[in-house]
Amino acid sequence: MSNCRIGGSDAAKTNARTITSMTLNRIPDDVARHAGLVMTQAASIASNLEVGELICPFAVIAKGENRQSIEFEAAAQDEAISKAWDSFETLKDKVDIWSFAREGLQRGPDGKVDVLVVVAWAHGMKEPAVFTQQFSPKSKGDFYLVGPIAIQDQPLSELDRIAVGLSEGIQAHPKGPLWASWHARR
Repeated sequence: MSNCRIGGSDAAKTNARTITSMTLNRIPDDVARHAGLVMTQAASIASNLEVGELICPFAVIAKGENRQSIEFEAAAQDEAISKAWDSFETLKDKVDIWSFAREGLQRGPDGKVDVLVVVAWAHGMKEPAVFTQQFSPKSKGDFYLVGPIAIQDQPLSELDRIAVGLSEGIQAHPKGPLWASWHARR
């Protein structure tokens, strides 16, 4: 087990990472687990892409114990992302959990950085939660993950609980054991 430092407190969690924060759309535990699973799938795909390839945006929906993955192929990434958001509107009343994963860019201290983005939602949430994981794609050398998973708009008091759920989701994925090595490749 490794120690996970989140918001100034220590919590023993397998492969959990620090999560950065902001404020107030409570994320249920099952959504955090689902987001960890989907983030691991996105990282697994990204780790196998050839130079110049992008992750095909995909959703993972859950109804009870059943999960289904839906890919959103399109001529342009923006069009695929729009199709994914359209699926949210179509499916949100029919599923228990909806999530969507894609690649993106985020402002960093030295310019734009590559990120894996997972958006996750379940009934009772005001809006979908957004999780991001910085990474280095093969086009910049080797694939590896950079730093912790970040989550938007959560109070510090919730971060340990969310980190446990993310870690459980990461470990539940068949490629979960690779998570730590994807960080160590740097």
